[in-house]
Amino acid sequence: MFAVADGDEWSDKSFSDAFDSTLVSPAYPVTSGRTATLTYTTFYRQDGTQKGEVLVSYDGAAPVSVRAYTADVPSRTETVPLQVPSGATTARVRFRYTGGDNWYWVIDGVKITQP
Repeated sequence: MFAVADGDEWSDKSFSDAFDSTLVSPAYPVTSGRTATLTYTTFYRQDGTQKGEVLVSYDGAAPVSVRAYTADVPSRTETVPLQVPSGATTARVRFRYTGGDNWYWVIDGVKITQP
């Protein structure tokens, strides 16, 4: 399974508002105070004012940005270190894509691991 956010196809349906899509992961168990690793495969095509952003929240707190995309990224696996806050037991990842009549963002293989 993989996910695609596609502002171009959305705008072809004659919607007038900006495209704003967020894919939210299930909660991953984490150990507080330790580093975790977010890994995912991405293929991002940039056009115009669109933006891709990866956010992480712990135990339902407000999400914080850990990576942003504003230029083409060929298909590759990304590895993002995460410092899990003290007391946190779960982490949830959000992939937010905003734009309009633009390109797309493909996400696959999302996981959070800790040694």
